[in-house]
Amino acid sequence: LRSLLPPGAEYIALRRAVMGARLRLEQTECQQVFSEFQDASGRTLQANLDAQGRTAVSYLSLILFADGGRLRRCQDPNTFAVTEPGSRVVHLCGRQFASVATNNPRLAEAFLIHEELHSLGLGENPPSPEEITARVLDSCHP
Repeated sequence: LRSLLPPGAEYIALRRAVMGARLRLEQTECQQVFSEFQDASGRTLQANLDAQGRTAVSYLSLILFADGGRLRRCQDPNTFAVTEPGSRVVHLCGRQFASVATNNPRLAEAFLIHEELHSLGLGENPPSPEEITARVLDSCHP
């Protein structure tokens, strides 16, 4: 786990969610979600993983999780994490993320996989954030 979060509840929530997401990503059904989405050039995210010689699980270990508490986008109580397409840095909206990780661990895992999709090049709107998370939940948490 690559994290810039200080020790505490938010780090513990992240660590637990990453462990759960790794277990989900080992499942073939969950890996299918990487073939369902494309980057801006039309390549599937699975093709992007393949080009790097990575699996969904090994790519997750490359992501650096940082504190996004000061980001404007994290001021929205319905935003749990933020990244840009192609970036390996995911900013966690600490309190919101820790809360959802405690109350709905499977949703927190889905949020991390959602952000991994963005890190591999997936844009947003379209598809909407809700659509992305729904596809991850369908594939990875049947």
